[in-house]
Amino acid sequence: MSLKENAHAPGFGDRAAGGQSTEANRRDDLLGRLEPLGVSGSYVNAAGAVVEVPTSTLELVDDHFRDEPPPGIGAPLVCTPGRHHPELFGDLVLEGGHHYRAHGVVDVPGYHVLHTDDGLRRFVIAAPESLRSPDRSWGWQLQLYAARSQDSWGIGDFRDLGRICRIAHSQHAGCVQVSPVHAIAPVSHPQDSPYSPASRQFLNLLHVAPGEAPGAERVDLSDLSAAGRALNAERLIDRSAVWALKKEALWRVWGAVRDEENIEYTDYRQRRGRALRDFAVWCAIADELDSSDWQEWPAELHRPGSEAVRRWAGAHADKVSFYAWCQWVADVQYAEACTCGVDVIADLAVGFDQGSEDAWAFQDSLCFDFEIGCPPDTHNIEGQRWGLPPFNPQALVLHDFGPFIEMVHEGLRHAKALRIDHVMQLWRLYWVPKDGTAAEGVYVTYPVHALLAVLRLEAMRAGAWIVGEDMGTVPAGVRESMTDIGMLANRSAMRVDTDDFPELAIGTSSTHDQVTVAGLITGSDVEDLRRIGKSADWDQIERTRRELAVDAGVDPGKPGRRIGEQEIHDAIMARYRRLGSAPSRVVLAVLDDAAMVRGRPNMPGTVGVYPNWRLALPEPVGRTMRSPMARDLVQLLSENR
Repeated sequence: MSLKENAHAPGFGDRAAGGQSTEANRRDDLLGRLEPLGVSGSYVNAAGAVVEVPTSTLELVDDHFRDEPPPGIGAPLVCTPGRHHPELFGDLVLEGGHHYRAHGVVDVPGYHVLHTDDGLRRFVIAAPESLRSPDRSWGWQLQLYAARSQDSWGIGDFRDLGRICRIAHSQHAGCVQVSPVHAIAPVSHPQDSPYSPASRQFLNLLHVAPGEAPGAERVDLSDLSAAGRALNAERLIDRSAVWALKKEALWRVWGAVRDEENIEYTDYRQRRGRALRDFAVWCAIADELDSSDWQEWPAELHRPGSEAVRRWAGAHADKVSFYAWCQWVADVQYAEACTCGVDVIADLAVGFDQGSEDAWAFQDSLCFDFEIGCPPDTHNIEGQRWGLPPFNPQALVLHDFGPFIEMVHEGLRHAKALRIDHVMQLWRLYWVPKDGTAAEGVYVTYPVHALLAVLRLEAMRAGAWIVGEDMGTVPAGVRESMTDIGMLANRSAMRVDTDDFPELAIGTSSTHDQVTVAGLITGSDVEDLRRIGKSADWDQIERTRRELAVDAGVDPGKPGRRIGEQEIHDAIMARYRRLGSAPSRVVLAVLDDAAMVRGRPNMPGTVGVYPNWRLALPEPVGRTMRSPMARDLVQLLSENR
């Protein structure tokens, strides 16, 4: 039974009989029950004003929370290996299976289970107190889909990522931050946004280079390769065309290798186990029905463990096996790209689609009446809603944080750093009612101490470092906690003066949601904003543009349409001269700036009016990284790092 179904079962928050509360008391009753459970009745917005959460939103969220955990379940316990903890007494079962009588100390890092003398089962996370920090360095920030080479099939792939990392290494860069490579649905019209994935535990097959798949040398892919390379002639990425070609290519290779035993593939299948099986089944169903939303599938296919799903998988066994094999191919290629001389910083999206495989697999732990977003602020005055269902924090605790642990583990299995998009998600998430506006949302807190302990433990095991994207509305104490454990902050020069960047941080010129330097100095981004009807603080934008122009020695009164290539170059150098001297441990050069691109990758809060996530770099990525603009950036950043 799901948490929602249990919400008002006997012993889980029954209200006293005796009639309905008056309307005047209803809100007080809700707050009295929900606030101790981590649901906020108000919050302070980015302007410093107190915003009261609508009572209707509190009523909606009330259905998802119970007052107490099930009998016999205790709160999770976070401890430091080798250090005394006053609650660590009882029979302790270690992650490896060994058990002993604990007297306040566990020496072994890991995930353990404590059975206390008063009959409680408590999940124990024994993690180091701090994270590893990178050396002072610089690197590249890029959208992988946009970073095509001449050999790409219309979209940047894992082979291109390896090439990018090798070039970066030759330039003495320390890292490459890449857009999310999470899986998307294998349907005829794939999702454009890398931040709305089908699963955060598996990889995007659009980034597979089919000709590099094991066994590809045995089949003829020349026709598909030619058609794929021809897609590079168009600036806008056509994921539908890309997937049609890559799917056919992978099917041809699969036909040549399906009956062969491959030890590495067998090991991969065994290691990923049921998660891979369920994901492959979901992919096969989505492919067969050409629908990525399991909620729109026949009702008998709504539960991954149902008999109907097992029968379906048996009847389509070859297609299920194909998608499991495709994930292994992607894993092999991604792993190779991550060993090319620099630290790859993987980007962890804040959530997944409502109809995704992750939502299918974890549906009893999610709250589908809401979607994750953020309240209105000075940069997004309408607020944002992202179409991603939030996890119920109580469900995460009841399931020993399994979905979170697996996601972080997989994110760091090959990459040497992890950027957590909207890191505030570890502390709290802004839940927007599915049928409401972003202004009607509510903040819900999460078991942050346990989640941070998972991050520290997984990062220790991977030898990795962690970045938290902490821009926007940040609650008190978040940044201090990040600093305490050695998590790098994330700053953008489009929002904060580079002199004010923290030392323990990654600094960048802009994010995927923000204007490029060329778009700012020429005013083309303002033209885009006005054309699509997007509201913005026009005076602030103009002040920022003029400040940059003065810094670059460009006439601030010169009309944007008359700004030439040399002036764009000078503006980019001026921005990165400041960025390079910022106190931050790591600074990143945006590949779009090296290409002098004017359009931003994504226009937040828009659908269908801007080519979000579809703009490829105007030239092959190797040429861009060796261009005069890139050469000047590399020299500047190397001198300052």
